[in-house]
Amino acid sequence: MYFVSKNLKKKYNITDERASLYEAAETWVDALNGRDFLGGSKPNLADLAVFGVLRPIRYLKSGKDMVENTRIGSWYSRMESVVGQPSKVQA
Repeated sequence: MYFVSKNLKKKYNITDERASLYEAAETWVDALNGRDFLGGSKPNLADLAVFGVLRPIRYLKSGKDMVENTRIGSWYSRMESVVGQPSKVQA
């Protein structure tokens, strides 16, 4: 994975990962265009896809910083309330 991440950073000319994350979050909020969700009053597959990518990092340092330093926090909270708690399989 280390080499994959290096190749992706080079391919997309990413020098600051945190700044790129913030920029992507702001782009998403801009795409909402004042709506609660990209799908309007209910989430669509795009909302679920973005939420699925962000949920694993939400309570890590980068996820906390993203919510504090961008406008994505209110959308994320709405998604959490609609999607509900994650389920996990007991092994």
